[in-house]
Amino acid sequence: MIDSSNAPQGTERPGPIARFRRFTAARFDPKTYLGLHLTVGLVVGALGVWLFSALLDAVLDNETLVRWDVASDAWIHSHVTQQGLAIFDWITRAGSPLSMTVLGVVVGVLLLWQRRRTILIPWIAALAGGGILDDVIKQLVHRTRPVYGAAYLTGHSYSFPSGHAMGSIIALGMLLYVLGLYWHPSRLVRISSIIVACIFVVLVGVSRVYLGVHYPSDVMGGWAAGAAWVAVCVSGASFALHRYEPV
Repeated sequence: MIDSSNAPQGTERPGPIARFRRFTAARFDPKTYLGLHLTVGLVVGALGVWLFSALLDAVLDNETLVRWDVASDAWIHSHVTQQGLAIFDWITRAGSPLSMTVLGVVVGVLLLWQRRRTILIPWIAALAGGGILDDVIKQLVHRTRPVYGAAYLTGHSYSFPSGHAMGSIIALGMLLYVLGLYWHPSRLVRISSIIVACIFVVLVGVSRVYLGVHYPSDVMGGWAAGAAWVAVCVSGASFALHRYEPV
């Protein structure tokens, strides 16, 4: 039998409530690599996966959401203008996989030149992995394109999810993360950059619907999958940087 009277004084183990509070506080501590950043990454990733799963289920169900997609596509097509088509064609080119690839190569070369190899690997994984993920999902879902956008398609590919929407949110999300790591901009510049990036991503998604090459749910699916993938890559990058290359 253990004599509790010999136990050191003042070393009482905290109760479950105190341990839970300590654990919760640590998860929202911005100064630790397993704190706020990882928590936000996990929450964003979980929400992205949940939204994507819901959209995918609705698309495969071929009921309410699909009817809404078809009706929205027809309504938008009946209201397009030549000027609008020209503007959104330019926007969609700016957010195309080719443009995001050029951005990826430029940033990758700069990271390699500055010997930032630890973040270079997640950067490449984010962009290349996003492209592979988009192609795999398209092949699995096999959703047919809308009927109005043939003039703006090069080659054959399926509709769900939107590669432009997914690629732009991945590239811009990772770019903001990398700039925040090494550029250390002011709060105003950081907020302005986030707003501009969000506007660009939204416009790219809208351009795909306006041009008739995607349904609205394709774009939302691309955003959801892209956000989840960015969350995974940023969380992995943060862990690797803490271990191998403290910023």
